[in-house]
Amino acid sequence: MFRRTIIAATKSPTVVTTAQKGLDGIVGGSGHNRIIILGTGWAGYNLTRLLQDCDKEVRVVSPSNHFLFTPLLPSTAVGTLEFRCIQEPIRNVLGENGAFVQAKAQTIDTTNKTIECESIYNQERFSIKYDKLVIAVGVKTNTFGIESIKEGDGVYFLKQLYHARSIRNNIIDSFEKACVPGTTMEERKRLLSFVVVGGGPTSCEFVAELHDFVTNDIQRLFKDMVPYVSVTLIEAGTALLSSFDKQLQNYTQSLFEKRNINVQLGCSVTGIEDYQEETFRFPAKRAVLSDGTKLPFGTFIWSAGLSPVKFTQNLDVDIFPKAPNGRVIVDEFLRVKGHEGSVWALGDAAVCESDPQPQLAQVARQQAIYLSKILKGEQEIDEQKFSFFNLGSMASVGDMKGIYDGSSIGYKGDKEISVPKISGFLALLMWRFAYWGGQTSTQNKLLIPMHWFKSMVFGRDISRF
Repeated sequence: MFRRTIIAATKSPTVVTTAQKGLDGIVGGSGHNRIIILGTGWAGYNLTRLLQDCDKEVRVVSPSNHFLFTPLLPSTAVGTLEFRCIQEPIRNVLGENGAFVQAKAQTIDTTNKTIECESIYNQERFSIKYDKLVIAVGVKTNTFGIESIKEGDGVYFLKQLYHARSIRNNIIDSFEKACVPGTTMEERKRLLSFVVVGGGPTSCEFVAELHDFVTNDIQRLFKDMVPYVSVTLIEAGTALLSSFDKQLQNYTQSLFEKRNINVQLGCSVTGIEDYQEETFRFPAKRAVLSDGTKLPFGTFIWSAGLSPVKFTQNLDVDIFPKAPNGRVIVDEFLRVKGHEGSVWALGDAAVCESDPQPQLAQVARQQAIYLSKILKGEQEIDEQKFSFFNLGSMASVGDMKGIYDGSSIGYKGDKEISVPKISGFLALLMWRFAYWGGQTSTQNKLLIPMHWFKSMVFGRDISRF
């Protein structure tokens, strides 16, 4: 039996629901003893995780409600790994005093210690007060002002999970379109032409994954289409993997060339244009190169640079000093200039002028560990400067091979540690073990090796959904 109680009144008072009280508890209040973290990337996520047992209020604000393990992103673009096994929901690492708000930070009022935010769902704005603020908003893909490079219609970036999913669907679509009866040889060549821009680890690992996908799966499932496949890797510099040792650069380039991957160095993409042939059934695009060459493509991946996100760009330079590349300037204690003790900046969004660090995941993670000790009171604000311990660089280069460069391992200027440069299967094992060990959840530590095994034994999934 259900009972229904009806209460009548001549004038109803304002009703505050439990949900509203909860929201007020998150965004309301004086902000005293409250830490605000902007971003859920390598710095923001790890700092949140390390502050789970903190006695202060921790509020995380980000348009993304998950952390992405970016080194494994290229693997998901061809189905070697599944998307969900390389992400971690931010709410899983919130402590008892923690809360998450899915919104974009818009402005910062340092006088009143207030952040204005905008919901990603209805564009409504609200304010949150803070006592301590951590800016860890990351960066976005840099197109260097080339207006024709826009996402969609076969053109993709490779920085977020939805990018990888779009690429994966487009690759499958391209092969299915090429199989449609009556499709001409010329259009098949265009549909199965893959152009990748950028010579860094992300681009090289994607090309390696694509090669393995074509060799191991397309050869079996679309055997007649394999002769039409072409892969072009374009890098404006003089070498691939410019941050690696020269010997490993040459090793990688040699591997790619043996696999008939067209590596073009000292060349850049100046634009993308539409074009159409009479026999084409599907809309077509081609990349225009700096030497005048025009490359038709079915899939174009741009992974050639980084630039500040809109939030960082809009910060008042008089209040938040910025470097020429747009990154927020911090001191050797990661404090934003002019706001020592109340505002810190971490990861790719920040740079220390006296000790600049590369824009790497391992830098952001170590910065989060350093700052967590300060915010928990385990270390004084200016007790010890941040010092980056370089763990070396590694990449997967396909065909069960990898590379590891330990020539710069250790603290800057420390030459006591000597680790050899490694290539081949052993380097791949190191790469896989390091990134498997870097997972923070038991779930992903189980799922990742399962998907590696599944891809190797049963092949990659080519379902389109």
